Amino acid sequence: MARRTSVHRFLSVTLSVLIALAMAAPSVIAKPRHSKPAPEPLVAVVAHLALPGPPATKTLVQERGGQQYLLIEQASKEGFTIIDVTKPSEAKIVKQVAWPNQASSGKLQLVKAGLVLSATPEKGNENAAGGVATESLNLLDLRDPANPQTIQGFTGVTTVLQDESRGLLYITNPEGLWILKYKQEEQPSNPFGCPADHISTDPNCSN
Repeated sequence: MARRTSVHRFLSVTLSVLIALAMAAPSVIAKPRHSKPAPEPLVAVVAHLALPGPPATKTLVQERGGQQYLLIEQASKEGFTIIDVTKPSEAKIVKQVAWPNQASSGKLQLVKAGLVLSATPEKGNENAAGGVATESLNLLDLRDPANPQTIQGFTGVTTVLQDESRGLLYITNPEGLWILKYKQEEQPSNPFGCPADHISTDPNCSN
């Protein structure tokens, strides 16, 4: 009788274990893993534009009327190239501007949006400048990139200094010092007419 009881208990325990394993089986079976979407690349080429002429030596960017332009300086008589990059994926060449006096090289300096200095080295003019290397300088109006205009030109230039805080250019050549003033970009004003750093109890001037 005792033996039957032991067998009965053994069968009961075994059955309970089998039932438990059967119930746990679905959670034990490995579920298929869903692959994570590949992360977006940190860098992607959105456009490629062939540039005519020799390699570029300098690149400037300027904004005008909501449009973005690249000015790419090239060490050749081709001068520099203006490229519209407002929509980077649709970049296009707007204009190629030659260096003045058929110079073989030159350099650009962005003064402000729409105003650029174009400088080219001069040869054989050192005696007039006391042995100092000189360059020809042109002020270019690029407000309409498709039709750049020369505002004023200087020859025998030995130094150029820009004072951005006052909107001034200082140019020296054998004729002396030239001081040019250019129109600075207007700073956005507070709609209530209060200075940005103004502290006041006036609610219209509070943040």
